[in-house]
Amino acid sequence: MSRPLKKQSYESYRNYYEYNHSYSDCVHNIKPRRKKIKSKKKVKFLPALLALGILGLYGYFVCPYNFKHYFEPLFLNRILNYKTKLDVKDFIQPTTQYLYNSYFLGEYLLVERAEKSKEISDIQIISEMTDTKNKLLNLAKNYPKLQPSIFVWEYSTGSGLEINSDEVFPSASIIKIPIAFELIRLVDSTANTDNPINLTDKRKFSEEFRTLGSGDLQYTKGDVLYSLDYLANIMIANSDNSATNMLLYEIGGMDGFNRAMRNLGLKVTSINEWLPDLDGTNKITAREMSKILYNIDNPNYINPKYKNILKEYLGNTRNIHLIKEKLPKDIMVLHKTGDIGTMLGDSGIVYTNDGKKYIVTILTKRPFNDYSAKNFIQDASLLIYNDIKNLQ
Repeated sequence: MSRPLKKQSYESYRNYYEYNHSYSDCVHNIKPRRKKIKSKKKVKFLPALLALGILGLYGYFVCPYNFKHYFEPLFLNRILNYKTKLDVKDFIQPTTQYLYNSYFLGEYLLVERAEKSKEISDIQIISEMTDTKNKLLNLAKNYPKLQPSIFVWEYSTGSGLEINSDEVFPSASIIKIPIAFELIRLVDSTANTDNPINLTDKRKFSEEFRTLGSGDLQYTKGDVLYSLDYLANIMIANSDNSATNMLLYEIGGMDGFNRAMRNLGLKVTSINEWLPDLDGTNKITAREMSKILYNIDNPNYINPKYKNILKEYLGNTRNIHLIKEKLPKDIMVLHKTGDIGTMLGDSGIVYTNDGKKYIVTILTKRPFNDYSAKNFIQDASLLIYNDIKNLQ
């Protein structure tokens, strides 16, 4: 009985053993699946700060223009409330930093160039008014502090005189004569083009044009439209500086004006500062101002329609206390005065009672606001008028 029991036990034990060992082996051979946990990389702050520092130094020193015009306005302005402004024009016209042909209100501009004009005619003095010149020189001796410059030319006889007429003087508001002349030239020359400039065209008076000095436009509200005709009239009549700057911008700014003067054959007349230019950086000569006045009547240059408009502007000048002050009250004088601390002058065309007419430009350099310059111009103008009336 024991043998079968023993055999059964052995077999049962063997089966149990084999079963358990095979299961354990299976269990031990199975590797558990574990979720992969991404290890967080430690941020190395020192290299990051160093990289940012190098980038910042590169932007500030290597690319200062980009830092000033782009980085500061776009980022620092928002983060630190910097009062910097982004110049959108630099995105639209980036080449104006090195490619430009005009300058306005501290900005270089690339504008369409006006058509080149032909040179205006020069004034030829056929005979010198020697006696009148000597009288003027003697008159100047009574004003030793003044440095005068005079040009006179009479139409019917071609007689005239010059005293330091090519000496360079600060222009003051007399520069408004060539500005008006160039405006009329552009209006006349574009009358038959596809993009004409008309005196009826209106321009907005913005804050950029508001300036000190003479004229009432500076006291009016901005964003108002004014016609070019109105602006030209108050520029001459009231010597309005704000209107002058608007018209100067219309004809191409300082560079456009100076280029036009060179094309006209004027070597000195130039604008180097927007009005009022109290430091006297804008330049003229007595001869060149007289030359411009002479060519108002030149039919080969300005047609009669626009010539009469320009004469009307010059005839509306309200300051009559220089070359016109001591002349007969009923005569006509087309002129423009100029007055800054170191210079006083007047330039115009005088029509006498007996049908004669002449060009006269009298400029004086003086001690600051020296009143004697006014007396000299008045006396010199009367002397010239009387001598021209007696010309045969």
